Amino acid sequence: MKLLAQIILFLLCGSAFAQPLFQGVGEREDWMGTYYQDQKIGFTQVQTRWAPESIEVNSRVFFQLRSGTTDSSTTITQKTILDAEFKLRSFSVLQEIAGHRQQVEGQIEGYRLTYRVRSRGFDKEKFIDLPPDALPSSTFLLNLLKKGLSVGQKGTIPLFMEPFQMLMDVHYEVLRQENLEYEKKPVATFVVKQMFGGVESTLWVAEDGSVIKETTNQGFKSFKEPALVAQQLKEPLTVGNIITMSRVKPSRPIDRPHRMRELIFNLQPIRSPDLIPQDQRQKILAVEPLPKGLFQISLLVRTEPAQIASHAKVRIDPKYLEESAQIQVQHPLIRRLAKELAGDNRDVWRVAQDINRWVFLNLEKELVDTVTALDALHERRGECQSHTYLFTALARAAGIPTRIVNGLVYSQEYDGFLYHAWPEVYVGEWRALDPTFGQNRVDATHIKLTEGDEGGPFRLMEFVGKIKIDWSPRQARQDVNGKAQ
Repeated sequence: MKLLAQIILFLLCGSAFAQPLFQGVGEREDWMGTYYQDQKIGFTQVQTRWAPESIEVNSRVFFQLRSGTTDSSTTITQKTILDAEFKLRSFSVLQEIAGHRQQVEGQIEGYRLTYRVRSRGFDKEKFIDLPPDALPSSTFLLNLLKKGLSVGQKGTIPLFMEPFQMLMDVHYEVLRQENLEYEKKPVATFVVKQMFGGVESTLWVAEDGSVIKETTNQGFKSFKEPALVAQQLKEPLTVGNIITMSRVKPSRPIDRPHRMRELIFNLQPIRSPDLIPQDQRQKILAVEPLPKGLFQISLLVRTEPAQIASHAKVRIDPKYLEESAQIQVQHPLIRRLAKELAGDNRDVWRVAQDINRWVFLNLEKELVDTVTALDALHERRGECQSHTYLFTALARAAGIPTRIVNGLVYSQEYDGFLYHAWPEVYVGEWRALDPTFGQNRVDATHIKLTEGDEGGPFRLMEFVGKIKIDWSPRQARQDVNGKAQ
């Protein structure tokens, strides 16, 4: 099953947005304790130093997690340098998950951000042109506070998400003023709501710029705490706990899910029907409006058919053959193994199945994070993301266009749907396999919610902690446009 450490990582990054306003020369430290469904899982520490010519923000996000006897704790350390006008100069981010590391360092000249990404077996420089009004996610709230907050103020700002090297719009609104208690004293705050990528959070921001409280629609909460209190962690959250808490339990269990060939799922609440991918395996049958501009989607999902329907040659985006910090296609170990598995076989679908079988048989099924394909190959263990990264690297090295999808899959062990990752290969048409389960044709309980390597897990935030599922055997005979199925 998919380890949700990456999802938690996304949400915790938002806890370090707020900093104090500065004059002259000085420094300051703020701490927040972070809770998931009322269980404390970690903390955020922010140290800020300022002088007339620059501002330096150093943050550390930590959450404590264990899988069996394995310490799966995550630490994100970030340093951000701003100029006197609070504009980004440079940043560095180090992510450490269960002993695995990825580092990103960037600096800006004009509106062009050049950054370098390094992980095991990967070291590459990239760049992105930022919009003139783009802000770094780590200091977004600081930039708002510099201009001043007022009730009713709202807007949309493009953010550069440093840990994930992607641009995303954040929508914010100052809802009201409210007094909160901190260390038995009342604190006047502005209540600010923000939404990005399906994640909604509400922050209570004090006049000095510190965040007293933050809540998200996924069940995470953070509170300003003294340093010693923030670092007091009891028993670590286990991966099993996270899976159970994030499980989506349907109205009734699915008996023998791997034998199901076609199922209809009712998913709600969905912000937009366009968020649900459609392909030859899953199609929207009906869309029903719900209150507050939300929708219920009736989705037909099939097991992949035995035969490939099309061998037509079409142009496929070259990105599905590219390497990344997680998928080291060009590494000699990956290329050597891909060549060995492919041999002289010219049938790309057969090669994809052979790679799928090798990954399934050679990786132990453990709920631990291996951050990259190369990590998974060295350690020969991991959860679904580890299996998917390694499959993707090997398939691309063998010349097979491959993309990563994220979604839900039914688990009889957990009596519900769990968040999961699996690959799709292009072999005349896109076909979904599952190296974690050893399926050459994914079953009908695999519900695809996002597709593509870049930002896929982040886009999954649209659904985590919110989605509800009901299901039935196939009965409807028409799709949403009235066409026969």
